[in-house]
Amino acid sequence: MPIDDPQRFRIVSLTERLLRSMVLPIAGIAIILGIGGSWAVAESVEAVNDRILGAASRAIAESLTIEDDQVALDLSPAIFGMLETAERDNVYYSVRHRGQLLTGYSDLPNIAPGKMSDGEVMYGRAQYLGRELRIVAEARRLPGIADPVIVEVAETLGARDRMTRQLYIGLALLEIVLIAVMALLLPRAVRWGLKPVLLLRDEMDERQPSDLTPLPLTKVPTELRDLVTAFNGMLSRLDEANDGMRRFTADASHQMRTPLSILRGHIAVLQSSAIDDAQAKTSIADIDQATERLSRLLIQLLALARADSAATAAVEPEAVDMNALVADIAAERSIEALKAGIDLHFERSETPPIAMTQPVLAGELVANLVDNAIRYNNCGREVGISIASKDGQVVVAVEDDGPGIAPEERERMFTRFTRLPRAADRGGSGLGLSIVRALARAIGAEVRLSTASNGRGLRAEVILPPAN
Repeated sequence: MPIDDPQRFRIVSLTERLLRSMVLPIAGIAIILGIGGSWAVAESVEAVNDRILGAASRAIAESLTIEDDQVALDLSPAIFGMLETAERDNVYYSVRHRGQLLTGYSDLPNIAPGKMSDGEVMYGRAQYLGRELRIVAEARRLPGIADPVIVEVAETLGARDRMTRQLYIGLALLEIVLIAVMALLLPRAVRWGLKPVLLLRDEMDERQPSDLTPLPLTKVPTELRDLVTAFNGMLSRLDEANDGMRRFTADASHQMRTPLSILRGHIAVLQSSAIDDAQAKTSIADIDQATERLSRLLIQLLALARADSAATAAVEPEAVDMNALVADIAAERSIEALKAGIDLHFERSETPPIAMTQPVLAGELVANLVDNAIRYNNCGREVGISIASKDGQVVVAVEDDGPGIAPEERERMFTRFTRLPRAADRGGSGLGLSIVRALARAIGAEVRLSTASNGRGLRAEVILPPAN
């Protein structure tokens, strides 16, 4: 039973709902990663540059000496060379003792508190010459000096800002790449996660409508096993209900055939009796016609029950000579054709048409098509049966010379109890083609309806798989 577009749309909607449910968590994770990454970038840049700035202040402090009880300083150009590069900004320094400037920039902001212990280091920021600085202050006690000497080294923040900006750009690019990769892979991941559901859907799609066997649980994910188990339970209950209905139909049909046979026998006796009343003769004829229709209906209900049972059971096919099988059917139906004034003829295939099928069900299928062709044909017309091999398959065709069926009505005629208005006076119950389709599904055959070669009648083809 094919799955229509709305069912496919529901599967797509499930995928969309899963994707949408993941968008907010992914966006939240991206925001958290961005905030955390920004903080880490700022801290890393500050730590790296402070380490270099602290190394410069230690180098200056270690160059301090005492000469004639005075603090002397022997600055090496290499000390500021580590800071003043093409990629860095201006560097300033000052050396103070007891608040008095010994050397350096006199107006450089002093971030050191009133007292600092020997070796103590502190960092801070200040404004100098209209620019923001990062300043390090380090205390160094020298022999013979009561208070420690305070060394300050400062640099502008251009290099730090450039490095921070570059790292932010890199972080943003990584975030964009991460989101793009997730947007690309997430739908695939969701589809991969839904693959067991889609496989289950495909398996159900390939089943025949009458196949109510439970779905296998071997490839079903754990999350879906309860659902599939419940669905299998529903299939079992539905199969039991259908089986009960088929048994009831078969049993009721069998039970009614005997009294109908007795009734038809009594009607035949009455018809052979000398009855002068015209109204009585008409009533007997009506009763005979009604019992004949009821008898045919019971026969078709039995055939339909057998066809439905065969469709759900495992049918073992075998190699069958369709020439011989169809010839027997044509011989059996020839008397019925003569009574209806129909010329029935059979055209054998020149090469032996060996089909892989179940002979009893295939014979009943062809017989139903021949019955329909005789019943709905016009008196004095023809019904032809032919067998041919086409595209490696065996094709049994039944053509009549009747009014045919319009192309737009052909598929509807396979529905049970469906009849054309013009056939109301021909008897029948509208089950013939339903039985044909059920039998075709049971034996793996295909039935096609088309216009007969005469341009007005109906041509019914049964396509059977060949015997390899």
